[in-house]
Amino acid sequence: MAAEVEAEPELPEEVVDSMESFHESLGNIEDALKPLLENSTDDMKESMGPLQLAKLNLVVAYSINSLFWMYLITQGMDPKEHPIKQELDRIKKYMVKVKEVQHKQEVSMRIDKGAAKRFVKSALWQPTSNEDKGKDDSKTSTKELTIKNGVLTGCRILRTEVHGADGYN
Repeated sequence: MAAEVEAEPELPEEVVDSMESFHESLGNIEDALKPLLENSTDDMKESMGPLQLAKLNLVVAYSINSLFWMYLITQGMDPKEHPIKQELDRIKKYMVKVKEVQHKQEVSMRIDKGAAKRFVKSALWQPTSNEDKGKDDSKTSTKELTIKNGVLTGCRILRTEVHGADGYN
């Protein structure tokens, strides 16, 4: 008499794929939450700025709701018909808002090179153009700035007129 071996029923391929995907998602969530579970939340909050703290809270909320989504699937329920769907959508909207705030901060921290050049250029003295050199203003005279043997020669000179021995009219 041959021993009868009871064969385990084969699971459909789509079920196996779903289970593998589920297992992979659980691993991703575990990896994302591991740093949070290992450290004290008070220590993390003290070392974070408001933007980082908002990101942390959103990651925790999204992870918890994702786990509940997976739980509903394992119970045979359709999570798309459950209020958890609206909660996940609400969290996603806040994630977009946080990204916008972060982008605005990054843009404001960048230097506008063109504007910086214009500021510096307008702040520095420039000799007047050749056509202005021939004109003699009664108050000012312009000479070219040159450096000869390490000495700066020529500069914009403000002429004052003295009208009398004591300097007054």
